[in-house]
Amino acid sequence: MRFQPLTQHFRRRLRKRFSWGIVLGFTLLFGIFKATSLAKLHLTTPSAVWVSVLFTPFAMSFAYGFLTPLPWRYTGDDRSHAPLLRGALQAAPCCALIITTLVMVDYGLLHLAGWGGSVPVDGQDHPMKLGQIMTLQLVIGTPMMMFIGGTIALGERTEEEKATAETQLREAQWVLLRGQLSPHVLFNSLNGLAELVRQDVDRAEQAILDLAELYRALLRHGDRPLAPLADERDLVRHYLAVEKLRLGTRLRVHWEWDEELDKVLAPPFLLQPLVENALKHGIAGHTEGGEVRIKGQRIREAIHLQVANTGRPASLVLGEGIGLRNLEARLKLAYGDRARFQLHTEYGWTLADVDAQGDAR
Repeated sequence: MRFQPLTQHFRRRLRKRFSWGIVLGFTLLFGIFKATSLAKLHLTTPSAVWVSVLFTPFAMSFAYGFLTPLPWRYTGDDRSHAPLLRGALQAAPCCALIITTLVMVDYGLLHLAGWGGSVPVDGQDHPMKLGQIMTLQLVIGTPMMMFIGGTIALGERTEEEKATAETQLREAQWVLLRGQLSPHVLFNSLNGLAELVRQDVDRAEQAILDLAELYRALLRHGDRPLAPLADERDLVRHYLAVEKLRLGTRLRVHWEWDEELDKVLAPPFLLQPLVENALKHGIAGHTEGGEVRIKGQRIREAIHLQVANTGRPASLVLGEGIGLRNLEARLKLAYGDRARFQLHTEYGWTLADVDAQGDAR
């Protein structure tokens, strides 16, 4: 890891509440131990004592929690972590420098607080020189700090590798699902146009041109894991234009769309499979056709999409057909347990509802 990515990594760690919780917890423990130790020295300057009690434990905890992993991650190239020997050779002087700095600052604060440079042992004062304190801290603290920093760095590396693997798996799943859906839409449209060619050549020619534009929109829209719902609405309009040429007056469409939804990012093809299912099962097979109602609402952090149709009722068994199976899989991938897909009937209408909470991932 180079210096600039390392600083970015450090800033990300500073934004983690869990890390701060551990640092502050150890600060409290070290602070209590420090206050207990200083109480035996009978210091004369309370303000300097409090600075020592608060600053030294916090600085030590911060160093252990945030600074010690950095030498293990620096490589100077694109690798995410240093080899074991190099990491140890980098960590040793860094940890020694941190300990030296903390000892000198604390030593100075204690003298400002009125410490005479000795500690009571068995009722007698024994002098403690800076060199003695420094040697003791370096011998004990440096290996401990190196070990803790290496352990934290190893844990971070494992988490990052796991996150990378999950991201790659999710991207592969998106590619598979998008590749499965686009040909499916094309094949269904071509089957419908085959019927139109026998009935009206001129309309069939226009429908083929519209289909070409639809497929271009399909490719553009499906080439990303998340897209604005405004693009989804435009795609559905293209799809309905193609179907309108085939179904004519048998197809009646009504939109109820909240414009706040247009900027919301969601998986592509949330609406299109529902509209296609409504036309295929509810409108096309009915001699008088029917109406399709497309509704979209933004309710605080949630989105609600609904496609309702009259005509012949659709099958209420979820998972039938490529489009609906694909939709369920993409909802699970993008929202986990925060999304719900329901197909039901109500007062002569067949309704397909999609509800999702929060942002898609």
